[in-house]
Amino acid sequence: MEKAFDLDEAWGTLVWLVMTTGMRRGEVCALRWSRVELDEGVVDVRSSYTTVRGIGKEKDTKTHQIRRIALDTETVGLLRERKKRCQELFGKLEAAWDEESFVFTGARGGLAEPSPPDAVSNRCKKMSTGLGIKTHLHALRHYSATELLTADVDLRTVAGRLGHGGGGATTLRVYAAWVAAADRKAAEILGARMPKRLPKGPNS
Repeated sequence: MEKAFDLDEAWGTLVWLVMTTGMRRGEVCALRWSRVELDEGVVDVRSSYTTVRGIGKEKDTKTHQIRRIALDTETVGLLRERKKRCQELFGKLEAAWDEESFVFTGARGGLAEPSPPDAVSNRCKKMSTGLGIKTHLHALRHYSATELLTADVDLRTVAGRLGHGGGGATTLRVYAAWVAAADRKAAEILGARMPKRLPKGPNS
């Protein structure tokens, strides 16, 4: 995370957003300012961005769902700073500010095109390799999910943030180990609150 911000503010904010929201790479690339509600602390995930043979296009999310993800105070602050920088860039280029502009724009496309998903993945891979860390961009989404599950956030809420369909069935399948650990912890909590009924052994 620290390395990402050392490289540049936009890249650091993108990595941060993936880690705190669990958004897919195509979703974060397709994110427009009109879908970021800073005062409410919510991001509206409506689409995904993909490239085929070098041609980019916007499409539905993977599960064709529109979802709203709550943002924490730190993330809202980072996005406010990001928006300010974007507005300053529009001003320098003497362009009228457009709320439909992308939060993360590509280096070649200027203001009109988002960061290509493959370029984002490749940059993450290159950064992590340079740090001696074996990871990739999608693993940051897994980080978001597993941190929530191990913090005992309920399965339905985690599934909703990730955009998993099936009422949590997909989340349960992908993160079975973490769900099982949380379930075991829940059993022990409930068991500890119940009156003791088993007789004590001679060595108790």
